[in-house]
Amino acid sequence: MRALSLLCLALLLAASAAPAAARDTLPADLHLIPVATDTKPRPWAILFPRAEGIGRLAPGNQYADLAAFLNQRGIDVLVVDDDAALERLRPPGSAGEKRAAIAIDALARLRAMHRFDRRCPGLAIGWSRGGEGALTLASTPDGSESGFRAAIVYYPSVRSQRSPWPQRMPVLALQGTQDDTAPLKRLEALAATRVQNPGYPFIIKLYPGAGHRFDVAHPVDDPGSAAAPRDFNATAHAAALEAIDGFLTERAISGASCALD
Repeated sequence: MRALSLLCLALLLAASAAPAAARDTLPADLHLIPVATDTKPRPWAILFPRAEGIGRLAPGNQYADLAAFLNQRGIDVLVVDDDAALERLRPPGSAGEKRAAIAIDALARLRAMHRFDRRCPGLAIGWSRGGEGALTLASTPDGSESGFRAAIVYYPSVRSQRSPWPQRMPVLALQGTQDDTAPLKRLEALAATRVQNPGYPFIIKLYPGAGHRFDVAHPVDDPGSAAAPRDFNATAHAAALEAIDGFLTERAISGASCALD
């Protein structure tokens, strides 16, 4: 974890030293989906995809759709093409540490553009392998010190997480009971052996009969397709969105929670 902290410091220094023209744009692997074009301070979220990648960000794509869901609640969103970002940055460490480093680098760039204000609550959201990044940010000082206040994970991989897991913020996990790719027992073991803090709940929402990718209503590369992937479970998908809405409401994370101006 010390290596991650040192890398994050180096990334922040490099971003702050970049020419002004470079600081006004984001690398092609970082996709900003804001509530509006202005730079008004708002809550924010960074999204890490599963191994298949982000695909085409258009209505029907699971990441674009969740970004729209969050935008409606006054939350700015950044979707990370993590494979391309890893090629650009080449950070060391585990799967989770590498994705956490991408987030820290992205925040430095966004804050140079007067976005993703540190004083506004941030969310780390990840799917499957991308869940490793969200969970690492939820368990290291770099996450909380960068402004992350909660994490949401869909059917997360937990292979690279420490044990006991040093939880530093609330977590909502959305998990199908029939997931053979990221089995429930691994998630339950992580939660059971974590360093517990009454202020930081670890909420696991279970969806009976749902498997991996239960929220994927359309192929990520063909979001307009009329054919739903066989793993899609409409009931679990709708229930997961309700759980996210309740989780955000309980923590007062919305457009009204960051009135700095």
